[in-house]
Amino acid sequence: MPRRPPSRRILSPASRRVVAGLLIAAGILLFLGELLRLYVLLYDWRALGVLGARPLAAVLLGLGAGVLTSYAGWRVGTSR
Repeated sequence: MPRRPPSRRILSPASRRVVAGLLIAAGILLFLGELLRLYVLLYDWRALGVLGARPLAAVLLGLGAGVLTSYAGWRVGTSR
């Protein structure tokens, strides 16, 4: 008896669109929040004259996470 190949589709198309929209929205909100953190960090740097490497690295990682989250949502939404 031949085996049926396993299906890679877990979500229905409507559910996939909802998940994609939520991931994209979460990524955009995360990115905007990190941009706000970067603005505050740079404002403090101008006021105090001190910029720590750890807070700057955390902001850059957060920006990258926001972009990757939005990209994952875009990929989920465009997969067929």
